[in-house]
Amino acid sequence: MYLYIYDTFLNNKKFAGILNRIENRLTDLEIKGKIYRLNILKNMKEMVEEGIKQGVKTIVVVGDDQTFSKMINIIVDLNITLGLIPVSNKSKIAQILGVPPAENACDILAQRLIKKIDLGKINQQYFIDSAIITHSPVTLEFNKYKITPLFKDSLISICNLGLLTSSPQIYRNISNPTDGLLEVVVEQTKGGLLNKLKKTAQQSIFSFKKVRINSEGGPATITIDQQAIFKTPVEVSIAPQKLNVIVGSKRQF
Repeated sequence: MYLYIYDTFLNNKKFAGILNRIENRLTDLEIKGKIYRLNILKNMKEMVEEGIKQGVKTIVVVGDDQTFSKMINIIVDLNITLGLIPVSNKSKIAQILGVPPAENACDILAQRLIKKIDLGKINQQYFIDSAIITHSPVTLEFNKYKITPLFKDSLISICNLGLLTSSPQIYRNISNPTDGLLEVVVEQTKGGLLNKLKKTAQQSIFSFKKVRINSEGGPATITIDQQAIFKTPVEVSIAPQKLNVIVGSKRQF
């Protein structure tokens, strides 16, 4: 049984056409299920709990990367398979999982190719994509050795999925979410906001299972999956094969 959870921003009338096409395609493929729409009266966790009581085994998030990331921490320890229908072509997670946008994603759901993938874990919260530290002097402690970036303006990315390149929506496959490892990428940067940083060729990449991140002169800020915020010191580790997710044949791993 499928449960489809629509993010709140989809209540905007401009998405009505996309949602109609998605629902029609789900009906054609005979995988239509219960639809819950997030609102101020019922949150995501309540919807999941209600669906599980009704026997739901597959939850499909309809929305964007942040919708998907929020769902992970709710279902991660449950026997649930997670799917994604992105409503636009701007979803990094969908691209790496091999899931096209809107109604075309329904065909991927129908094929039901399921992979167990790794998740990152920072303290007690999971992330699927990355943890980012910008412009903060930190020390990375791996077992018996430590790494301190040499550059004052550094971007540190701890990756479970690919890393964004200078070209929009193109990702380097520096991370494989099935290999039991995370990658930390240290880059020298110049100015701008996080998504507009100009990267130089000076880059270092390290694979690891667990790292301790400390900082001197006050806590550094770490952002996971573009939403949750943590302050150093923290421990980041890999959670191998933690999530059952529906993927496409054109996935990037």
